[in-house]
Parts: sequence; structure tokens; C-alpha cells
Amino acid sequence: MLSWMQKHKKYLVVTIWVSTIAFVGAGFVGWGAYDLNSNRATSVAKVGHRNISVQELQQKYDRLYQYYNNMFEGKLTQEKADELGLEKAALQAAIQENLLLNFADDIGLSVSKDDVLKYIIVDPTFQKDGVFDKNLYYDVLRRARINPTDFEENLKLTILVDKLRTILNLPASKEDMAMMEASFFMQDKLAVEVINADQNEIKVDEKELKDLWEINKNNYMTKTIYGIETYFVESNKNEANEAALTTYYNENKERYKGSDDKIKPFEEVKAEVSKDYNIEQSKTNALEKYVSIKKAELATNDFVSVNEDNATFPLDEIKGARVGEVVKPFIYKDGYLIARVKSITPPQPMSFEQAREMVLEIYNEKKQKELLTAKAKAALENFKGTDVGFVSRDVNGSIAGLNESDTRAFVAQLFDANNKKGYVILEDKAVIYDILEQRLLTNNIDNNYKQITQQNVTMLKNNELIKDLTNKLQQYYEVKELSLIH
Repeated sequence: MLSWMQKHKKYLVVTIWVSTIAFVGAGFVGWGAYDLNSNRATSVAKVGHRNISVQELQQKYDRLYQYYNNMFEGKLTQEKADELGLEKAALQAAIQENLLLNFADDIGLSVSKDDVLKYIIVDPTFQKDGVFDKNLYYDVLRRARINPTDFEENLKLTILVDKLRTILNLPASKEDMAMMEASFFMQDKLAVEVINADQNEIKVDEKELKDLWEINKNNYMTKTIYGIETYFVESNKNEANEAALTTYYNENKERYKGSDDKIKPFEEVKAEVSKDYNIEQSKTNALEKYVSIKKAELATNDFVSVNEDNATFPLDEIKGARVGEVVKPFIYKDGYLIARVKSITPPQPMSFEQAREMVLEIYNEKKQKELLTAKAKAALENFKGTDVGFVSRDVNGSIAGLNESDTRAFVAQLFDANNKKGYVILEDKAVIYDILEQRLLTNNIDNNYKQITQQNVTMLKNNELIKDLTNKLQQYYEVKELSLIH
């Protein structure tokens, strides 16, 4: 158990922190994928005597977007963000924060210039060799397109909420600690039986399969298809002299980093530099061709039809364009491509035949789970099982009949269950269990883990306090949402 907490202590804190993402906010963020309005002075809501600006809401949205984008391993699309309701979540986060800010104002809390300065100088983002660097501070904000005044005003809000949370802080009691330790350090002595799925038992009923597709057909959509007329401008093929290439390399060194994040020497990347240099030299010619195509003085000479999943074509340059629009030249292969959007075919529900294989996968999973559940219930009635000894949340190795991954999944669900006897359905098997005995190993907890536990208990209690407080504050401060323009 101690090793489990050591491995997962940062995730324990993060998991709890996520539930209060609305109240966390030091540091800066770049503008996200959601452009609410070019007029950042416009208010989108009023909470008590405070207005929520478009800028503030956009920052909340960006934080949420970046958090979920990390969860999706950098593959979060705008469509998925809309599906997750990030816009509403960002607005709700801003409202909850402003309820707290109203309360902080009314009880006399304030933020001084010294408070802001203290936060800035300890932020590692603005430090060089561990010391605050004023030039770095302004450079970082400039590159992030954030006005220092706006940044510091926004930071005041963060500091004010931090002050309020410090005042309201509830320490972890002995009873709280005992409950958390019981959750983490409990061990169960188990008898188990593993039932494996048998794919041969699944009989596909075509009517059921089609009914499943009918119910969920809006989940099976074709991809957006772009019909694009193109004109390719090949890069300059003249061999550049050494001096020109060296100058270009020195001006663009950051492009030529290795896997160790160090800049590669010129001789090692000379061929790549030459290619990039020649493409750059072709830009003027490409722009001239672009103007000619826009004026209908030059015709496109090729056509391509691509869907939005095409990884070989730079569709990011196309997606924002309208039908008939000519897109500015963008780098493609060894030159520049000029594109006119001829047509855009939006996603449509797939036919049953098109979606059948995808639906069949869901169907088989559903049937397999039903079969395993039925078998597990039957086995539970006359269950004896095999005694596998004591297990805990940080189980190492595997239980008989399960690999390590399945063992961890089973144990995680086991310790969340309330029944002495029961079953857990995994991906392709069912595990029937009976808890024969329990014991608590709190005597083996060292101070390091007690501190981790205390931190998490304290965070849980205070997050619940903040949640209850904001719910109460809604009765005291009027919340008025204004129309969003985006």
C-alpha cells in the first residue's frame, strides 16, 4: 500500500484538484481555440457587483481546453470540446469564482501591488537561474500576446481567491485521517473464481444489430469531405551559397533541434537547411501566383478530394475557408500549394452497411458483458472459489487466472464495492469474489505518507467547503448571464 501511495501521490492531489479547476488560476495562458469576441471589454455575465469579461471567460475556457486536450493526448477537436460542453463549464467556473470574489470584497479582503509582485517574482516562468528576470517577464507575456497590465489585473483575482481560501482553511481531524487511512490501507483476504468470455457463444442477430445502429446512428458519421482545386509552386532549385545558408541557419536555429532538445550543428542539418531556404525563396513567386488566381488571371491545374482525417494533406489551412475562397500559399512537400475550396460536404450519418463493422464491435461487447454477467450471477449462488490470500490497493503481481493489468482493474473495483460477495466484469472475463477476512495495516504508515494523506484530506474538506459556500452565495448575489457572441 505504501508503494501505491508513493507512485500515485501526485495523482491523488490532481484528481481532487480537477473538481475545483474553477478556483485555480495562477500563471498565464495563451488564447485558446475558442474566440469569444474580438472586443474583450464586453461583459458576458454579471455576478453581484462584478462583471465577467469576455477576456476572463476566454481564459477559463482555455484552461479547460488545455486540461482536456492533455487528457486526450493532444487530440481534442473543437467538435469534441463542444460535445463536452466546455463553453458552459467555463462560464460556470467564472460565475463560481466571481461569487467568491464578491464575498471576499464584502468581508474586506484586498490585494496590494506588493502582493502581486510577490506572486510574480516566485513564478519559475519568469526566472533565469532561479532569479526573477524583468526582461524575461515582459518577453514571455509579449510572446503569449498578453498585456502586462491585463495579466497583473487577472493575477489580483487569483490572489484574492487564494486569500479567501486561506482564511476558510479547515484542517484535517484525527477522524478524517482515520477514514482516509482505512480506505488506503485496508487489506482483504479473498476467494476468487475467474470466468473467461467465449466469443463462440455470441450469436449475431442482424435485426438486433440493425436496431442498435438505428438508435445510435448519429454516432456513426461520415467525415467532412473537401473538394479542392490546387496550384503547386515548386521551390527554387538553385543551389544557394554557403554564406546564405549559414545566415539562414543562424536566424532559424530553433527549427533544427534533436531529440535531446539541443540545436544540431550546421553541417549535420545542411541538407535540411538548404531545402527550407529554397522553399522560403519561393514564397514571393507563390504569392504572385496566388494573386493571379484570385483575379482569375491564372487557372488552377489540379483537383483533390480529401476528408478531414487525411494525415498527408495540411487541412488546417483549409478548414476555416468558405466555398469559393482561395487560400493563401502554404508549405506543401517541396514548395507552396495554392488552394481554392470547390466544395465542402458536411458529415452525414453512415448507412447501416457503412457502419456495420463499427456497430458490430459495440454489439459484441454488449453481448459479451451480458453473457459474463449471467454466468457470474449463476456461479455466485454456489460459490466456493480459490483462496488467494490478502490483497490491497497496491497489489503487486497477479492473482491466479488474471494478468497484472486485470488484477489491478479487479482490485480497484473491489475496494470501491460495498458487498462481501460479488463479481466484477472486466473486458473479457468475470471475477467472482468472497471477502473472507479484513485487516488494517495503519501501523506501517511512515510520516511521509501521513503527510500525503493529510494533504488530500485537507484538500477534500476545503473543496467541499468552497462548493457549499458558492451554492449559498448564489442566494445572496444576483447572477445575470448576458448573450455570448462567438
